[in-house]
Amino acid sequence: MGVEDKDFIMRQIKQLGEGLGEFLGKEDVDKILNFSEDAQKETQDSLAEKKLKRKQEQKTKTKPQ
Repeated sequence: MGVEDKDFIMRQIKQLGEGLGEFLGKEDVDKILNFSEDAQKETQDSLAEKKLKRKQEQKTKTKPQ
């Protein structure tokens, strides 16, 4: 990719960012920027809940009655 192509792409990204900045407030921008971190945390929490549930199910299955 040539330098001109990279410059064009960077200009487009800058224009997109400026356009979004006009429509979104600071809180919205913060949410967007932190979306990846929040999604990752939710995934980890979900996996931890599934593991805990699985352990509890195994305990109830192996528990003599």
